Amino acid sequence: MKRAINQYKNVSVESALEGASSYEITKKLFEGCLVFLKQAKIAIDKKDYEKKAFHISRSEAIITTLASSLDKSEDLEVAENLERLYDFCLNQLIEASIEMNSEKVLSAEYVMRQIKEGWESIPAEEVLKAELLRKSRQQDKVASGDV
Repeated sequence: MKRAINQYKNVSVESALEGASSYEITKKLFEGCLVFLKQAKIAIDKKDYEKKAFHISRSEAIITTLASSLDKSEDLEVAENLERLYDFCLNQLIEASIEMNSEKVLSAEYVMRQIKEGWESIPAEEVLKAELLRKSRQQDKVASGDV
């Protein structure tokens, strides 16, 4: 039964992401990361090493994905600041895992929540402009054969 539920969840997530904008996908990544961070804290508090490792590694994977998707060509200063924040979170999670320290997870969770709130505060018209620009650039790459 649990396997069927997990398969349904995977299909549900894939369906939700299909056709989603970059903005929405990034928003979902933040949400997923925060869920995994909460679960990692609970696992550390319960001394459940297996679940702690799983949830921290998922959080780290999402943070790494977010960091690797930064576009330094648009605003180098913002991208570098975000990169440093992501590095801080990753370091906190490494230490949390080694030390079984849930406070370090909370530090990473706090920073990720602040970044998420900033992301969600972007005005809708700016999100739309950015998405149109991204699509235009993709079309230019396709037309020039760079893809």
